[in-house]
Amino acid sequence: MINERMNDVNLLRASGLVDRMYLAAAMGMDADAAGVPIELLYLENPSYWAAATSPLFDGRYYLGQVPEIRDAGINPLLHYVQKGFKDARSPSPLVDMMHVTNQLIGDVGRPITLADRRKSLERYPGLRQALLETGADPNIFFNNKVYRSQHHAIPIGAVDIPLEHYIARRGRNGGSYLECSSIASFKYYMANNRDLEQAGVVPLMHLLQFGLAEGRRFSPAKCVSESFLGNAASLFGDDSMKTLPGFIAANGATGQLAGPQWPTPFTKKRLPALSHEAVKGGRNCFVGIVLYNNSDQELRKLEASLKREAAEHKGYRIRWQYFSNDPANVERYERILDRRILVAEGGHNLGFGRAHNELMQRAFHEDSLYVGANPDGYFTPGSIKALIDMSDYFKGQALIEAVAAPVDHPKWHDPVTLDTNWVSGACFALPKALWAETRGFDPAIHMYSEDVDLSWRVRLLGGLLKVCPSARFVHDVTPRFSAVETQDVEIARAKAMLTGAYYLARKWGDAQQAAKVRNALSTYFTPAEIDGFAAPQGVISMDAARRITNFSHERFAPSRFWN
Repeated sequence: MINERMNDVNLLRASGLVDRMYLAAAMGMDADAAGVPIELLYLENPSYWAAATSPLFDGRYYLGQVPEIRDAGINPLLHYVQKGFKDARSPSPLVDMMHVTNQLIGDVGRPITLADRRKSLERYPGLRQALLETGADPNIFFNNKVYRSQHHAIPIGAVDIPLEHYIARRGRNGGSYLECSSIASFKYYMANNRDLEQAGVVPLMHLLQFGLAEGRRFSPAKCVSESFLGNAASLFGDDSMKTLPGFIAANGATGQLAGPQWPTPFTKKRLPALSHEAVKGGRNCFVGIVLYNNSDQELRKLEASLKREAAEHKGYRIRWQYFSNDPANVERYERILDRRILVAEGGHNLGFGRAHNELMQRAFHEDSLYVGANPDGYFTPGSIKALIDMSDYFKGQALIEAVAAPVDHPKWHDPVTLDTNWVSGACFALPKALWAETRGFDPAIHMYSEDVDLSWRVRLLGGLLKVCPSARFVHDVTPRFSAVETQDVEIARAKAMLTGAYYLARKWGDAQQAAKVRNALSTYFTPAEIDGFAAPQGVISMDAARRITNFSHERFAPSRFWN
């Protein structure tokens, strides 16, 4: 028995997860008082199994995660060393193995599985070695780089584990508190919670074990708003995410919601939709641009990007055409672009959707894909080819959106499936097969909400709505945030947006939303004027609409931003 137990003692010592003095303090005794190794006392007496053996292992926490081992009479640390580490179980509230393995695995272009986590740990004999060799941060609130960057009264060595250094000093550096996070301030946390200062708690330990659940503020800035948490809960259908602890627990300890991002070469390889190249017969598209009061600089940038795209991708045919909704500027446009600009008969302003429809009619005589783009943006290299390739991958059954730069569209999309709730009209790709069924935008919507309506009709047909992260369209709307607009411009935009939203709500059978928008319209129009607005030619049945529409969010989709 003693020989077997001494083998177990040696196994625990080799793991590096037993600090004799730390364990003795947790057991309430002197490390050498009993005359036998304290590790042996710990193993032999189940009443000590809840003790923390080091900053990296907490018996009480681990028994709570794996309660069956208590009933089976298995020591928690022994279980962790022999099996728990390999299964990527968390040994302590301070060491979140989901967060650790996320760093070891990186972006695999799909949800990370338990098998992925186990495989990422195979090369390491134990937790301590994994943390030392990789430098992985132990939890979302402890950043090794942040911690090492501070001046420490007791220096931290290159081979030290920063978390152990922090716990040994109880989170203090002389008379002040040590910082270890880019999202939390423990100086603020303790100053804002005087009861904790009086109790002498270790700030990080208290936050993770109690502070989050108690709703205590950990930063002077409110990092996560209630609306963000509400969006997270809505996106994932998980009400637990409405609270910060629930959100952190449910999102893989990343503290983030996924959203559009530059795809890495690795991601492209892992997502077939991004690595696919169109078959030879499908390597063509027609780019349509609707002009309205655009500057010379905007047109030059866009035209240059189109010429570059057409020249750089051999074997791909890219044509384009402009349509002007402001005939007074046509002569200037043609001079700058050195090409003929289309205008409506009689020089009328057809609106965004109808003008694109005119261009689509021309496009699909020869091409299988129509790419619509706003005139105040331009394509980054490879973007049009990426849209052609992705459309071919989905066999012409997807309405596709290019992501925007420098500020992505606020609506969320799935970073793995690339699904989105609707496709923005700022830069989109519509294949001929879907155009043949939808005939493009609803001509009754002059501007605003026409892209949402087209997206929903595509979904109603069984088509797909996708985002192409490798197609990047620079559509810089940031100047709008600071621009001083005249009251007339603000009112005109508000009228157009509300008018489009009113039509959309009525067409898709949401009487409650229509009444809400009508009430907002009454600020600008009389009841008689509102009654005279164009009525939808066809109203979608309520049963069908409920499967497709989303009027619960201001932009018809959850936001991926914090606020």
